[in-house]
Amino acid sequence: MSEEVLLYEKVGKVSKVILNRPKVRNALNSVLMESFGDFIRRADEDPDTNVIVLCAAGEKAFTAGFDLKESIGSPIVDVPARRENSLMELNTLRTIWEARKPVIASVQGYCIGGGVWFAFMSDLVVAADNAQFSEPELKYSYASDVLPEPWKMTMNRVKQFLFLGDFWSAQEMKEAGVVNFVVPADQLEAKTMEIANRLAGMPAEAMRILKYEINQTYEIMGMHQAQKFAAEMFNLCRINQVQEQAEFNKIVNEQGLKAAIAWKAEQEAKK
Repeated sequence: MSEEVLLYEKVGKVSKVILNRPKVRNALNSVLMESFGDFIRRADEDPDTNVIVLCAAGEKAFTAGFDLKESIGSPIVDVPARRENSLMELNTLRTIWEARKPVIASVQGYCIGGGVWFAFMSDLVVAADNAQFSEPELKYSYASDVLPEPWKMTMNRVKQFLFLGDFWSAQEMKEAGVVNFVVPADQLEAKTMEIANRLAGMPAEAMRILKYEINQTYEIMGMHQAQKFAAEMFNLCRINQVQEQAEFNKIVNEQGLKAAIAWKAEQEAKK
């Protein structure tokens, strides 16, 4: 691996899985996504770990979402390959949900696009007061291929969040029932570890049973099947995106993502 896109740290009974691409706001590239599940499983299988913390390097972002330069530069539009890639992404995110031990997301700065799913699939979310959550995929002709939002928010809030693509503050996400704790940015790590150590001190096997009990209730209501359906809908949307957003994609490839986003903003201002 040319760069360590993920780091693993142990602090007592707590294991940290750290997104480690701070120079690009921890954008999720294929190497990170294909490796992430192994890191979560490593912590989950460690007999000396009771709690997993998912966090990110740097101050600007938890993650800016999927690496668009990679996905647009090398789009996967062959149907079998497209389905395989979407299923990989879904299964990767579900390792958070399926971990027997509680997973706490510790979020600072930008949490965008696919990055939101990392937080939503976690059991608890501690957010810095500078955290900003957004899923702007719709304006770029994307849909969600994991779709955990309906299982964490009420229907109208889900539609507001996904249809409009606005940034929501940590406090707004707390009011929506997704974020559990909001703290000043310089206290994020301390608060996260305080909660993690409290959970780590609980009876470990009872904690695992309780998490399974709660999660299985949502599975009985259809969460997993709904997410698999969302992944299939995303496949259609992704293939369509290559055609519908051809000019945007061309600018990304020729001038870079920043130029493409500026062009997109200009087009929207003309409407």
